[in-house]
Amino acid sequence: MIRLIAAIDRKRGIAKHGFQPWSIPDDERYFTDQTKSKGACVLIGNSTFKIFKNPLADRQNFVLTRDELNMKGVVRVHDLKEFLDELGDKDIWVAGGASVYAQVIDLGKADELYITHIDADFACDQFFPDFEDKFTKTEEGQAQEQNGFNFTYTKYAKKG
Repeated sequence: MIRLIAAIDRKRGIAKHGFQPWSIPDDERYFTDQTKSKGACVLIGNSTFKIFKNPLADRQNFVLTRDELNMKGVVRVHDLKEFLDELGDKDIWVAGGASVYAQVIDLGKADELYITHIDADFACDQFFPDFEDKFTKTEEGQAQEQNGFNFTYTKYAKKG
């Protein structure tokens, strides 16, 4: 099962100048809890990995990159399609960035989306891809507020 997890603003923005422009500690805990469950394997792009600076603790980290990576707890992935094809029944979380999300969706490999919808516009310059025509909302949590931001956890499943 391939699950994408992201927090997005009203315009599907995920980052501005390479960083997430909001602070919602509850969503950070949600991200950690979700990605430690259901296999505890996370795939991220090289740019996102550089922002994290270290492997995500208590998870197997896969990084899509052409760069050399010699870091404990990190497995380098060169070919995204091949990697996803070889997963079999293994569970993996895709945690960004924008290009990796888009490639996984375009390949038809994403089974579920775990999206935190933030009711704000942060003038982001990186965006989560269009997904509404390929996915159906299956769960929507209660609206919440933290640090002045209203947000909702929502789960989607691939249509068909």
